[in-house]
Amino acid sequence: MADLVSMYEKYFKDPKREPVLVDYVRTPIGRRKGTIGRHRGDDLVVHCYHTILNRIDFDVNIIGDSIISCNSQIGDCALDIGRTAALAAHLPVKVPGMTINRQCASGAQSVMSAWQAIASGIHDCVICGGVEVQNRYPIMSDAIIFDKEQNKTVMIAPNKKILTNPEVAEKLKEYKTSFAGQINSAHDLGFHWMKKSGKTLEEFRLELDSLSFASHKKALTTWDERGKEIEPIWCPKLDENGKHILDEKNEVAEDPSLSVLTKKDEAPRPNSTMEKLATLRTIIGRKSKAFLTAGNSCPTSDGAAVQLWMTRELAEESGLNIRATIVNYFVLGTDPILQLTGPIDAMPEVLKRANMTFDDMSFIEINEAFSPVIYASCYELGLDWKDPRFNPWGGAIALGHPTGATGTRLIGTNIHQLEQSGKEFAISSMCVGLGMGAATIVRNEHPK
Repeated sequence: MADLVSMYEKYFKDPKREPVLVDYVRTPIGRRKGTIGRHRGDDLVVHCYHTILNRIDFDVNIIGDSIISCNSQIGDCALDIGRTAALAAHLPVKVPGMTINRQCASGAQSVMSAWQAIASGIHDCVICGGVEVQNRYPIMSDAIIFDKEQNKTVMIAPNKKILTNPEVAEKLKEYKTSFAGQINSAHDLGFHWMKKSGKTLEEFRLELDSLSFASHKKALTTWDERGKEIEPIWCPKLDENGKHILDEKNEVAEDPSLSVLTKKDEAPRPNSTMEKLATLRTIIGRKSKAFLTAGNSCPTSDGAAVQLWMTRELAEESGLNIRATIVNYFVLGTDPILQLTGPIDAMPEVLKRANMTFDDMSFIEINEAFSPVIYASCYELGLDWKDPRFNPWGGAIALGHPTGATGTRLIGTNIHQLEQSGKEFAISSMCVGLGMGAATIVRNEHPK
């Protein structure tokens, strides 16, 4: 490996102030009609906060900020969930809060915002992460309002001036499509790379189903490894009317007669087969050009993930185990029409900035929002989704993609992978709604 270029060493220099990770935890990821979505979004964050505060012995008064990401900032995820979660977790009142929305990269950005606050000297310690409750607040819920004149709810469309942006207009003409949602973009992206790679529709569908089946298989067979990053959570049972069963204080009880202790991610399907995947109907596109199904896309999901970062000096003075550091991070805007090409541009750039290559990475995570994203990214980056380093514990197609939390999870998963293997470097990336990409390289503090 060539000489490593650390973002911190390049721009900040002071080794005592280097941001270090001291802990990470997440909830199980819930599926549609599952148990995790029975919680308020801020309570999922509170659960993660309490887990970290209970197992790390340090003075909570040193926490300088609470940064939480969330895409659909409505309902119990509104009012600046970074602040409401801090107050609900009974952190000191002096701890402020901030909520971030960078679409699917939100969770990674919350971690990076914490890193930046520490590196710049604004704070010595930041708790950060992300949350999403998609099964109660679906994507685009925050664009829905009640229109008094029409006396009904309506969805506010994106600004039409976007269509007259010269670069956007050029892409619309190139792909002969419209500015639409991510499912449409996943179809357009897939169709573009299907033609580019010379595959027939049948061959392409088989490839997408194969990587989806592999995602479920990996998720189911690596529980002993992946489970270490999860903190089980008590979830209320439902009565005959579908209402939550709570205790006399109107709270979720740690009582198996009233609640269920959810320990595992709910979405991986043990009975999935290639034959079953092949029978699923396509969800978009004319039949002669369709390949995207519910089986080769991520499910709607609920969950939260949280990390605790502080300066190296503070962690050492507090006697805390330093688990990892961030080598480099990069985010950029990409094609807003195909939308989901982010890893293709973000990963080479972050590797270049770190003076590293994929060969230096022991683990490679690309978020499985849609299977065509994985296919296109691997095709352009010279990667193979069958590589043992690639999404080895399963990806979002099997686990789920609670958008505000996923970036935090990917970084945390990489760190767990490195710790359990004794390896040193890993990279994660994701496509991002509206055309963006983000990528992060992490380093295990204690490689073997």
